[in-house]
Amino acid sequence: MGQLIACAAADGVLVATDSRAVFFEPFGEERFVKLDRLVPVTSHVVLASAGAVEAQDLCQDFASFAKGENLTEMDALIQAAIPFFTSRYDEILRKMCEKCPPDPIINMYLVMAGYSANAGHLFVIWDRPKPPKIEYNRVTDVFTLPRRLGLEFKLHQLIKEKTPVAKLAEVARAGMEKLAGQDEYLGAPYQYVTITKAGIIRA
Repeated sequence: MGQLIACAAADGVLVATDSRAVFFEPFGEERFVKLDRLVPVTSHVVLASAGAVEAQDLCQDFASFAKGENLTEMDALIQAAIPFFTSRYDEILRKMCEKCPPDPIINMYLVMAGYSANAGHLFVIWDRPKPPKIEYNRVTDVFTLPRRLGLEFKLHQLIKEKTPVAKLAEVARAGMEKLAGQDEYLGAPYQYVTITKAGIIRA
């Protein structure tokens, strides 16, 4: 599982990830691969994946779908995302069954982050073993996966103090590098984007 950090401040949204993912060979061997987990959906919305490698393809496919359907508003995107991911999730499980018996869940975690109407928006999307197979929840200001409560608390306090999103990016960068030094499953390059009124910016 990669590391994902997301937070919403008054002036913008920050999303940060590492780029290391684990790919499991047919007989269970682990192999590290690099992924750019941040996928632009619109000029002001990104999807970020963590967990299973398959989640990255889902993000790319949804971005193409949203563009084809001319979906731009955050509410419309999240409402379209749930049935879209539910359908694609079933396809993934069927393909996995061709190789080996799948786990009841594939540990897919996504964050949809955006900025509109002078406010940041964060939604966490995940899979579960029983219907509804895909669920989502709106996050107020900070989310990390795997959960890093110390870092979440620090970012939350900074947001309460109305710290600019650029400063939050610096704190997230330091936190990401510290975590990577402690966990071999996290690896460079580290990806950071901010989303403001001006749109998506790679930090």
